[in-house]
Amino acid sequence: MNVIPSRAGDRLFCFAVLYLGVAFSSPATTEPQPDSDWMGKAFAAAFDDYFPIQHGEGDFIAVRAHRDGTNDLPEFSIVLDDTQSARAIHAILREAQGSSVYQQLATMHAKYPSKSYQELKPELKVQSWNLTADQCPAIAAQLKAFNNIQFVRPRDDDPVAEHPILYQFHESVDGGDSEVTEFVETRAFPKWANETHRALEACAASAPGN
Repeated sequence: MNVIPSRAGDRLFCFAVLYLGVAFSSPATTEPQPDSDWMGKAFAAAFDDYFPIQHGEGDFIAVRAHRDGTNDLPEFSIVLDDTQSARAIHAILREAQGSSVYQQLATMHAKYPSKSYQELKPELKVQSWNLTADQCPAIAAQLKAFNNIQFVRPRDDDPVAEHPILYQFHESVDGGDSEVTEFVETRAFPKWANETHRALEACAASAPGN
């Protein structure tokens, strides 16, 4: 367990160290999974390509999520850009459409086993929405809610699902970066991520063109 300073010491994150083999594992099953190495590499690349959380404009809070093992949850990511101007605050919501990116890749790879990830990539269905604070007042509310989170350290008796949803956070504020991965749904950060996801989905549904 590593403790990482956030916001220049204002908050401490407890970073759960997860191996890539866990974060990007193939679905659990009693049968051997052919091409599991291909799927692991392709999904890791697709997750980074379609759900980036390593950049933003100015200060930002970002999170992305996928389910470990079964990979049945449509992946999503959120980036909240917290600029100095309230009118310039905005959010980017990205979601897999129809089924998870992992399942989309598995289906396409089974149908076209000789094709590379780069050849299959254009067929992946992921939608994104760029929402302004005027369109979505929930953006400012969720930024404030994140700032008010009281971090609780994980305990040994915390319940952990067999195939947990992994939430990867990246916060960049005042030139300082911090990252944390959470996987217990009842903790503050996953609850915030899901509340924010629902709020932005509601804004996206009423945005022009939707």
